[in-house]
Amino acid sequence: MATVEISDKVYDQLVAFKPVVESILEVSLDFDKYVEILLRLAPDFVLSDVLGHADPPSLIQTIEELAHRNPKPVYSFLAEELLAGRQMVEAQKRADVKKRLGFKDMTE
Repeated sequence: MATVEISDKVYDQLVAFKPVVESILEVSLDFDKYVEILLRLAPDFVLSDVLGHADPPSLIQTIEELAHRNPKPVYSFLAEELLAGRQMVEAQKRADVKKRLGFKDMTE
């Protein structure tokens, strides 16, 4: 397992923040697992913050460039996501038809 050196101030902040994460997750975590969770989440938060403000054409251009560099994993991922999205839309359409026909949704 790799180790990382951080300042005492950052370490103290991590220790102090641990109960917040544990209360959100409703679970007790050992310190290493807790830090691993934070480190796994950090890149996604940064990307969301940066890309969340990007306009759709820029995002499409970024995906296209990524696909040119790594075609197989990118196109495989896109195909899987499109299929999953289509299945979600089809399920929603079926639910809408059932509702219009008077069948009650048991999840409501």
